[in-house]
Amino acid sequence: MPRPGPAAEQGPEAIAWRLAVMALSLLGAWWLRDVLLMAFAAVLIAIALSALAEVLRRVTHLPRLAALAVVVVLTIGFVAGALALFGWRIADQLDGILARTQASLVQLMTLAREHQWSGVLLERLTAARIDTATAQFAPALASTLGGIGQSAAYTAIVVASGVFLAIDPGRHRQGLLALVPPARRGAARTFLDRSGQVMRKWLVSRLIVMVAIGVLSSLGLWLLGIDGALALGLTGGLLTFIPLVGALIAAVPAILVALAQSPLQAVYVALMYWAVHFIEGTFITPYVQDEETELPPVLTMFSALVAAALFGAVGVFLSSPLALVAIVALRMFYVEPGSAKRAPIAAE
Repeated sequence: MPRPGPAAEQGPEAIAWRLAVMALSLLGAWWLRDVLLMAFAAVLIAIALSALAEVLRRVTHLPRLAALAVVVVLTIGFVAGALALFGWRIADQLDGILARTQASLVQLMTLAREHQWSGVLLERLTAARIDTATAQFAPALASTLGGIGQSAAYTAIVVASGVFLAIDPGRHRQGLLALVPPARRGAARTFLDRSGQVMRKWLVSRLIVMVAIGVLSSLGLWLLGIDGALALGLTGGLLTFIPLVGALIAAVPAILVALAQSPLQAVYVALMYWAVHFIEGTFITPYVQDEETELPPVLTMFSALVAAALFGAVGVFLSSPLALVAIVALRMFYVEPGSAKRAPIAAE
């Protein structure tokens, strides 16, 4: 049977078939968007583990799998050791932070009652019936506990998937490329290579920034004599992973704890957080971040909003790497389509 020519391939039936396949693919991607987000998180973990293993391999000249095994064991040991050494102290500090935060809120309510408009508002809130909310507390608590268990299971799946991806990335990469038509396989391979490089650079820069924020915040809070400086500082470093709003979220509990000590201490803590993030934005981030991984603040904000709309609150954590991958795709296939067409097709 003769092969259909280019005219037949571009006919109405072929175009309609391609549009139908594209529509079904988009519908399936939307239905499985949470699974795709978990797969993306697993890829990030695999890239991080592979990067650490590569550094260890260059230093010790170990085989790649042996270096990767050492990295995985050291990572698990570091997390377990940190929890064993500092977990009890952090938990104790968190209890104190919650107590002081509650005292700060009581102090704020006392101050609010001294003003006429805020006092009326508080009286209306106090007079509101809470029996309905109390009746719904048990189902809400059960739902929360179920969500925590489900999140823990999903986290374990993502971490395990990331380890398996790091063990044999070539096999999974070839399996993914096998789903791409041969004519476009070279462009897809180039896209995967560029995306992997960008995500690796972004992960390294984020790790350095998180460590710097955690150390500087803990040191600043300790110098100011704030209770729970270690827990607050570590929390601030971890929350820096969330674009833009993470720094604000981390500052709120520290300011409330300082407010329980004195209003002037709260001002000092706010200024300290401003100074830490000024140092990070002026000296640390420009040094560790290059042009490929730099996102303008407006783009960072809107990418977080889009990720939250598509994937929920969890998507905000991965909004920056998702935006970077989208930028790579736009540059390759829209802004510079010639680079994708000229991509070499290596033998499979």
